[in-house]
Amino acid sequence: MSEKQLVKKLASVMQKVKYIQKSGFNDFHKYSYVKEADIVEPVREALSEQNVIMIPSVAEHIVREHTNAKGKVEYIATVLVEFTFMDGDTGETISFKIAGEGQDAGDKGYYKAMTGATKYAIMKAFMIPTGDDPEGDINTDQNNHTNQSSNSTQSSNKASEKQIKKLKIELSNFSKKSNVPLEQLLEKIYKGRNVKSIEELNKKQISEVINYFMKKGSDIS
Repeated sequence: MSEKQLVKKLASVMQKVKYIQKSGFNDFHKYSYVKEADIVEPVREALSEQNVIMIPSVAEHIVREHTNAKGKVEYIATVLVEFTFMDGDTGETISFKIAGEGQDAGDKGYYKAMTGATKYAIMKAFMIPTGDDPEGDINTDQNNHTNQSSNSTQSSNKASEKQIKKLKIELSNFSKKSNVPLEQLLEKIYKGRNVKSIEELNKKQISEVINYFMKKGSDIS
């Protein structure tokens, strides 16, 4: 009977806290987010009115090193936190666990992980909408699509082994006929094309070079 009372109290909190605006803004990554205080304050007030408290306890925690894009070592902390709702009138409890993760170059990884776990524990427990949806992450989808398109384009433009072999034969023959060292021919090919080997040339570049040698000569810069 008392457990049902705790459920009713939590349901009352859910009815009171319906939506939370995202007042935080990340200047570096350019996105809005919900601050911990924006979530904790209204829920804390609603819980206290029902004489219910929420107690966190770290069940598991790990930390691992990570080298970022700039070559600097950072630390990623992951925590599994057990949250317990306790009814001050009946003594009944309801517990659940949620994970959190935080990344930092210093010693703040755990605090970030705890903050993340607390925010999402409250949001998911009371089903508080904030406008966030991982499946609707446009930026991530666009980045993935851009990368896929880029990889697809690079793959379609990549020269075939047959083209590369043909260019090598043409260069070798021309070098022998004109007495121009092969190294000198390669330097002229690489110049302005931002490549360091024949294998890096794309289909169009190889075709242009072969046609030029067949028609005009060695000055291909």
